[in-house]
Amino acid sequence: MRNLRFENQLALLYYMKKYIIAALSVCFVFTSLYADTKRNTDNKKSVYEKQAVSIPMADQMAGKKGPQKVAITAPDKQLYGEWTILSVNKIDIDTDERAYIFLDFKNGNQVYGCNGCNAINGRFKLKGNKLSFTDMIQGGALCYSVTSEQTIMDALAEVASMEMQQLYNINYLVLKNLKGQEVMRLRQLNFDLLNGPWLVKEIEGENVLDKEMRLVIDIDMRTVHVQTQHNIIRGQVHIDSSKENDVQFEDLQYYHNQSEDTDKETQLLIKLEETVSCKKAGNISTDMELLNTAGETVIRLQKTELERKDL
Repeated sequence: MRNLRFENQLALLYYMKKYIIAALSVCFVFTSLYADTKRNTDNKKSVYEKQAVSIPMADQMAGKKGPQKVAITAPDKQLYGEWTILSVNKIDIDTDERAYIFLDFKNGNQVYGCNGCNAINGRFKLKGNKLSFTDMIQGGALCYSVTSEQTIMDALAEVASMEMQQLYNINYLVLKNLKGQEVMRLRQLNFDLLNGPWLVKEIEGENVLDKEMRLVIDIDMRTVHVQTQHNIIRGQVHIDSSKENDVQFEDLQYYHNQSEDTDKETQLLIKLEETVSCKKAGNISTDMELLNTAGETVIRLQKTELERKDL
């Protein structure tokens, strides 16, 4: 009888041991799952914290307003020039060629440009904020863009008014129909500030002592003319209108006394080739900065009254 009781106790201990092991295993699994979940959550949180905050996002987080309306007091100056078409009926466009219009106040209010495939031209009427396009014609080439060129032509035909806006010193033109609904949004291509003669003030943050180192940028002709103490450098100016403030200097070639070039002149040539964009130099209206792909200032220019004939 005693032996039977002892065997029963052993059996009970055996099953209790199995249950304890099973329970511990379950606890271990749940503990691991919780740790993995927490680790993943922590990783996501860490990645989120490392994300860069864009300027528009930062403004939104700070509760700042978006684009501000701009009063048009001198339309022949404020609206004159080239406007890149960004969207039609609030849908971003995708065309084979860059779509844009040029508002020309100097030749009888003419408008010309490209609808993403074909050249377009016609006339526009402007009175106050009332704007309309007339006599619009286009070429007959066939294209295969996502946005049909006819979509842009139809939108231009609907335009009845306009509103100019500004965000981060960039001008936008919002074109509306008779109901006041947005049918097209455009961004101004304005490199007038970069146009003209400049003194080279700094290269990579170092002052340039040579006051004869200067250049002339002709945006209309897309050329750059550089004069140093010993050499003359000429090249082409390339602008990608789909990118903000994009400017590049290409096909730069030495003329004159090439054998007498200095380290500073060589450095200037290299930094011009590295340039991909430009911006105003803070609050100094006479200065302009040329930037590389990393957003670093490689050249600082100072506006001058130097006449082009002196170069």
